[in-house]
Amino acid sequence: MTPLVLVGWAIVGWCGTPWPGRWKWPPPPPPDPWWWMTKVIGVVGGVVGGWAFSLLFNADLANPAGVGLTFAGALAGSILANDIYGIATRGREG
Repeated sequence: MTPLVLVGWAIVGWCGTPWPGRWKWPPPPPPDPWWWMTKVIGVVGGVVGGWAFSLLFNADLANPAGVGLTFAGALAGSILANDIYGIATRGREG
């Protein structure tokens, strides 16, 4: 595992976190001041998800296909971590 792969997982985790209500019309008011917490949780979830997928599938991190597989795990980890955070703090959003 190289630092570049860790940075890649962190970037995927950051990008896997949607802006609150970005597809609603009219646009919603600005998010609460703690919106950056979801980004931090997304980064942590991305790194953990990428690491877990690399162990689960025994990914070759020297191969671009193996790194791409772990990026999919990073995205899944980011989304899962943010969903758990959302359920724990705000309840279920419909």
